Amino acid sequence: MKQMNDIEAKLRQLPQMADEGLSGLKADSMLKARIERAAMGQEEKSGVKVRFTLPRWVPAACCAAAVALFIALTPMQEKPINIQTNSLGPATEAPVNLLSDLDNTDVKIVSGNNAPGYRSIWSKSSGGSFPLIGVNGTYYRMLTSPRNVSSSLMGASLGTIAEYTTEPSLSGTDVILSNKAAFGTEVYEISGMGGTLVTAEVDGAMRLFQRVSFNGNALRGSEDLEDTLQVDGRVIGLELSGVGTITDADVCQELLDILFDNASYDSSGSISSQQSLLMEIDNGLVVQMAVKNDRLAACGVWNCPEFFEAFEEACE
Repeated sequence: MKQMNDIEAKLRQLPQMADEGLSGLKADSMLKARIERAAMGQEEKSGVKVRFTLPRWVPAACCAAAVALFIALTPMQEKPINIQTNSLGPATEAPVNLLSDLDNTDVKIVSGNNAPGYRSIWSKSSGGSFPLIGVNGTYYRMLTSPRNVSSSLMGASLGTIAEYTTEPSLSGTDVILSNKAAFGTEVYEISGMGGTLVTAEVDGAMRLFQRVSFNGNALRGSEDLEDTLQVDGRVIGLELSGVGTITDADVCQELLDILFDNASYDSSGSISSQQSLLMEIDNGLVVQMAVKNDRLAACGVWNCPEFFEAFEEACE
């Protein structure tokens, strides 16, 4: 135990030792320029390229940097360190990205032989509610795709957010409200989509919201499924996770006809599942329904075994 304590004590002293041993050494742009000039000078004198030998202190500096990095990664160092590197010599044609864009959520439906895996484009719930906009009793859930709605898709204004609340379930149905878009934000329809989709600015980007059930609110008056999902004649791709994809627009329309003609209303609630039906529209947007057994849900829960039977046959 004493030996471990001695080692820890010495490790704690390493930064100070490195500072004292490398006093006056500053790895900045001037140092880089000195090294590059030295290399170029050797080449010019000999007329040929020579192998550049680093100064004697560079290995020591690298060793000290490695020790400092080791200390930074131990529990003794709580503050994270951001390390940037720059290679000597000519710049490459393009920078190398070490991290992929993990937040690229633009969704497209493509044909394939394998059954697609489950994916959801509904934004996740936080604090008991999903990110939403309520427009006088109709509710819209934020989608992860696209990250920024094109202005060419925006239709008429529905008004502005008059109430921002973290508890939308406690609010009335006679107001435009949101738990995501700020007070005063303009809410727009998506052109040609009826009341299926709306868009509003969130954190500097125009985000898309799809009509869904919320807090027991689903259909209004004599609405049916087609009224809440106005995609008739516009779907160019269907993806049913675990089953297959359809990218023939005519077949997609035939399946939608079966769905709209045969779906029966079950409830104003929702379903929890690991299966989804994605619908790609001819304007590039995608909407979703959750799927479980013979039921589908977005704005209300609907039964339609005929749709699933026809979908499987179309995939054969």
